Amino acid sequence: MTRISWLYDASLAGVEHSPATEQEAIARLDAGNAEFAGLDPGADEPHVHRVSADELGFGAVPGVAPTQAPFAAMLGCADARAPLELVFMQSANDLFAVRVAGNVLGAECVGSLDFAVENLSSVRLLAVVGHTGCGAVTAAVDAYLDPTTHLARSANLPLRAITDAILPAVRAGDRSLQQVHGPSVGDRPGFRAALIDTAVVIHAVSCAGTLAQLYGTRMGVVAGVYDLASRTVGLPTARDGERSWRAGLAAPPKDGDYRTILADVASSQYVRTILDGA
Repeated sequence: MTRISWLYDASLAGVEHSPATEQEAIARLDAGNAEFAGLDPGADEPHVHRVSADELGFGAVPGVAPTQAPFAAMLGCADARAPLELVFMQSANDLFAVRVAGNVLGAECVGSLDFAVENLSSVRLLAVVGHTGCGAVTAAVDAYLDPTTHLARSANLPLRAITDAILPAVRAGDRSLQQVHGPSVGDRPGFRAALIDTAVVIHAVSCAGTLAQLYGTRMGVVAGVYDLASRTVGLPTARDGERSWRAGLAAPPKDGDYRTILADVASSQYVRTILDGA
């Protein structure tokens, strides 16, 4: 059995260095996720993650609460398998995390992120992080493929609000799969699963695009999808040869044109593999 532990190291600086730019913030998040994804439960040597008192949530003065100073504000899904701080190997006071089913960008979520942007001067980056196999996206896909299932939920207004917000990404994903793989793609054994993860990507990127319209002149906005299998945050891609998953957070299209990323995701080896039922 491999031991993975967080070790308090008194020799570390009392106050953690916070990223000064959006590029530093992205680099730190990408590096943290790479460390998390690289954890090997079968390794012989224990993995030790050293933390300072500041990272554990202690303030500079004993008994006094530390000042809130996250370097990134994130919108993620409420799924218990995708805890943002752990996925990016961050600690207390690093991330202003907003989590809701399907990482839907509702009024409450925008209000929370707006608070971070307007009141926390330490924030350098906004990020939207979806995840593969999302239950909320699955519900939206099933409603799209068989509207009678959506009618059964129509009286549940809170649930409907979530699925309705995701349906545009589902429709866009379906059209992109048809354009890349032909009109009969719906007959492929893995079509439903491929549509779910295609919609997950488009939904996350489009939500980031909305945030970029609101806050893009003030700070960077990025998106990514957490792959539950590989534990890597990135996006499916067709641009890196045989690689089917490009690690790292990425900015949404600046011009609001999602056709390139739709085609990129639909033609990726990741999606092709799912379509084949693998």
